Amino acid sequence: MIKCDEKETMTEAQWTPLVGRDRECFACGAENPYGLQMTFESNGEALRSGLTVPPRFRGWSNLVHGGILATILDEIMGWTAIHLTKRFILTKGMHVAFIKPVRIGTPLSITGYIKERISERKARVGAEIRNGEGDLCASSEGEFVLFTMEEFATMDIIPQSELTEWAQAYDNQ
Repeated sequence: MIKCDEKETMTEAQWTPLVGRDRECFACGAENPYGLQMTFESNGEALRSGLTVPPRFRGWSNLVHGGILATILDEIMGWTAIHLTKRFILTKGMHVAFIKPVRIGTPLSITGYIKERISERKARVGAEIRNGEGDLCASSEGEFVLFTMEEFATMDIIPQSELTEWAQAYDNQ
């Protein structure tokens, strides 16, 4: 397991982009003009994302809204669980700690990692948001329920064609 403060020792060549995201998702959808359009890279032990939050997501004055920070943390934890466990997921619960205010327009570094594989069906995942100076601004821990493609298909959340497309994308990573 990698901790966020250890990621600095990794070389850039060890990080590869993830594919297979939902194009319309609010957090990671590349085709959602109203969303965050997060992208992710993995080194096989953690995921990372870089993001500068635009003014439309502000809360008080020039601060990023706390709900947006929670969304960013949930999204990286979700994709961390999906990518590193090779399962479909749903967030069961999460706790967020807001440590330092995040200003609009600040380049952010977001990292997610598996804290514990509780069972075949559950994982505990952690995430952090750091500003450009490396200061920890927010952190989270979440519990994720893990599903096989067949189990997820019975829930009728995602059309079967998309499930198959995602499964194939992850088989090739």
